[in-house]
Amino acid sequence: MKKERRNEFDLIRAVSTVAIVLFHYSFAFIQYGVGGRYIYFMQYANGAWGALFVAVFFMLSGSSLYYNWGDRLTSLKGKGGILDFYKRRWLAIFPMFYIAWFIFYMINAISFGRLWNWGGSKANLLLTFLGMDGYFMYRGLNYYTVGEWFLGAIIILYIMYPLLQLCMRKLPVISTVIVILLFSLNTARRFIPALAVYNEHIVISDNINIITCLMSFWTGMLLAGLGRGIIKRMTVIPAVIITIIVIFVPLPVSMLILNQILALCIYIILSFISVCIDGHRADRSFKVYDSLVIFFSRYSYAIFLLHHQIIQRGMSLFTGREFTYTLSILYFLLNLAGISCAAVILTKVTDAIIGAVTKTTRRITMNTPG
Repeated sequence: MKKERRNEFDLIRAVSTVAIVLFHYSFAFIQYGVGGRYIYFMQYANGAWGALFVAVFFMLSGSSLYYNWGDRLTSLKGKGGILDFYKRRWLAIFPMFYIAWFIFYMINAISFGRLWNWGGSKANLLLTFLGMDGYFMYRGLNYYTVGEWFLGAIIILYIMYPLLQLCMRKLPVISTVIVILLFSLNTARRFIPALAVYNEHIVISDNINIITCLMSFWTGMLLAGLGRGIIKRMTVIPAVIITIIVIFVPLPVSMLILNQILALCIYIILSFISVCIDGHRADRSFKVYDSLVIFFSRYSYAIFLLHHQIIQRGMSLFTGREFTYTLSILYFLLNLAGISCAAVILTKVTDAIIGAVTKTTRRITMNTPG
C-alpha cells in the first residue's frame, strides 16, 4: 500500500540543508581571514548550529526510513527485502558521490600537479570508495574532497538499519533503553575512570561519534512510530519554549544532551508548521513556499556534496578583505544560487549515467542466451 506523503519531511530536510550551508559559509569567513561584519551563524548559547542541524538531519533520516520501510524488510530478497533496501541506498548515495569526487579530484590533481599522493598512501582511496573519507579525516589526511563527515556516519547507520528496524519492531522499549544508556556513557565517558583505556583509543569528536549519531537516528525512528499524533499544540508550545531557552540561555548541561533536545524540538516545530500549512491549502496558495521546500529537499544530497568546495573556492578570493553585513547576505545568496545550480547539474548528470548504465545492462541481459 502506498504511503501518505509526509510534507513535513521535505520542510525539515530543506531547512536543515540551508542551515548547514549557512553554517559553513559563516565558518569560511574565519577560515579564510575575511574580516568586517558578516553573517555569524556559528554558535548558539549551548552549542554549534552545524552540529544541531546535523542532529536534525539524522532524526529525519531515521524517521523517513522507518516510515517508508517499517513494514518491509521481512525477507532477504525480493522487492522490499533487505538486499533491495541496500541496493536502493547504494544507488541513492554512491553514484553521485563518485561523480562529484572525481570532478574535484581532477581539479585538485591539476592544482597540486600530481595525481595520487597528496592524501597519503593509495590505500587511503579505499576510504573514498566506501564513502568514509570525510568521517575518518580525524585519523589523518586522505583523499576527501566532497561531502560531509556525516555521509560516512549515515552509511554506517544504513548498514545497521535492518537490525535497528528489527529491534524497533520486536523490542522497542529494551532497545530504546540500550541506546539511551550507550549515549549516556558516551556523554559521560571522559569523567569515568574505568573508561580511561577506551577514551585513550576512541579519539573521535563526541558529536560525530557513531553513538551520538545513533541517538538522533533512533529518536527519528521513534518519532515515525508515533506518527502525526505528536504534532499538535500540546507538544509544539513546550518545544518552542525549550528552543528559546536552549538557544539563548547558557545551561550547565552537556552540549551533547542539549543538542539532542533542541534537535527534537526543532523537528516538532517544523513538522507543526508544515501540517498547519497543509491544513490551509484549500483557501490559500503556497506556490513559492512549495517550490523552495521541494527544491532544497530534492537536491539536498547534491548540495551537501558540493557546498564546501564552492564556498571555500569563492571565499578564498576575499582573503584579507572586509565585508559589510549586507554584502555578506548578498554573497551568501549568490553562493546558495551557485551551489543550487551545480546541484541540479550533478543530479541530472548522475540520473543520466545511471539510466544509461541500467539500459545497457538490460539490453545485455536480454541478448544473453539463457
